Amino acid sequence: MIFVLYNIRYGTGSGWDYHLPVPFSGCLRHTEDRFSRISDYVTNLNPDLVGLVEADSGSYRNKGVCQAELMASRLGGESVFACKYDSGSFVSRSPLLKSQGNAVVSKLPILSAQEYHMSRGMKRTLLEVEFDTFSLFLAHLSLGYATRQIQIAEITERVLKSKKPVLLAGDGNTYRGESELKALLDATGLKNANEANTPTYPSRIPSLALDFILHSPKIAVKNFTVPKISLSDHLPLVVDFSVGKTRKGKTAR
Repeated sequence: MIFVLYNIRYGTGSGWDYHLPVPFSGCLRHTEDRFSRISDYVTNLNPDLVGLVEADSGSYRNKGVCQAELMASRLGGESVFACKYDSGSFVSRSPLLKSQGNAVVSKLPILSAQEYHMSRGMKRTLLEVEFDTFSLFLAHLSLGYATRQIQIAEITERVLKSKKPVLLAGDGNTYRGESELKALLDATGLKNANEANTPTYPSRIPSLALDFILHSPKIAVKNFTVPKISLSDHLPLVVDFSVGKTRKGKTAR
């Protein structure tokens, strides 16, 4: 199975012009053309599963249409979207920000989907989507180190409660590197699909491995790549995996 993880920045672009004429003004621009190019690219990868970080659920930027639903229609699948802000916060009710979140697009049958709200941070939603043989957790962690560590600890607890093998993916904002995930990896036994810590950000001159795909030992990674394509400020991660076998190809028990 092919899984693509991509922080698409809502389809607002990749360059420094995002901050012109004033910082972050690019978040207000229309996104149909850019998202169409992103959707073309992802569709051509023929994935079974897509994790979209910083997706738009239907603001004016994308003419009121949910980006995840658009991609699902092209792939012949279904989608689940979760606003990344706490549902009880003012931010989650504002006209534009309430449309900002993370989404899962899947050609695999989705058994269930659930949102968890972590205790700290502005971005605090953890989305869990359950499939027949595994569960996918999708997150976008805080920019602040201390808050991020609290979020990682809470995600660790959720992963440990899973009764199925786990894919844990997202934008970790782990500016201090993989060491930030060590406690999670040690506690859960998850492995990093990006063994070489290939940088994913910024897309034009990658220097930081901010995005991650972690997996249970019962999920075997056959291939992992970080394609060099600058449709967003992050690079996508593409993993070919199977469930129920170890990396040596033996059946896991």
